[in-house]
Amino acid sequence: MLTDKQIRETLLEKLKKDNSEKSFRIVEELVICDGLARADVALINGKLHGYEIKSDLDTLERLPNQKKYYDLTFEKSTIIIGKKFENKIFDFIPEHWGVILAYENKFGNITFKMIRSAKSNKSTLSDGLLDLLWNDEIKVLLKSNNIKGYSNKPKTYLKELVNMNINYRELVDYAKETLKNRTGWRADLP
Repeated sequence: MLTDKQIRETLLEKLKKDNSEKSFRIVEELVICDGLARADVALINGKLHGYEIKSDLDTLERLPNQKKYYDLTFEKSTIIIGKKFENKIFDFIPEHWGVILAYENKFGNITFKMIRSAKSNKSTLSDGLLDLLWNDEIKVLLKSNNIKGYSNKPKTYLKELVNMNINYRELVDYAKETLKNRTGWRADLP
């Protein structure tokens, strides 16, 4: 019976090793869709990739909601499951989600077995990406595109301005670079 902590530690090690020669950032417990869900682990590199962990001690009760919000936010999503869910996980996730089985091998180490690779998600929305950004970061994007009239405006208004004036691809690239290089984030704390 693997725990979330065991799976997470193995995942973090793997992501760091696999991305060691790239510019990347890993964020644990990333709040998405203005707090409607949290990604267990997010990898920000050439893609915005969310990882959901369902250990042998978990249930799938929250997965339908989590799936909805992951799909609004992440370019790719992968679920890492304990053996308990091996035979039923495909009833709960879309075809573009990746699936990794975590288990303890005969040497007592946690091993990952790729069941299905994640494919590109076509359901992301600009609002899902904008929810990841802070107001000041959205204002920098607006300013760099010579858009005016947003001083002291709420985030909903800033999001509308972006949606009306900035193309989606530019927003995706900006969001990834901003998240990768953000300072003063709770993830920066020791």
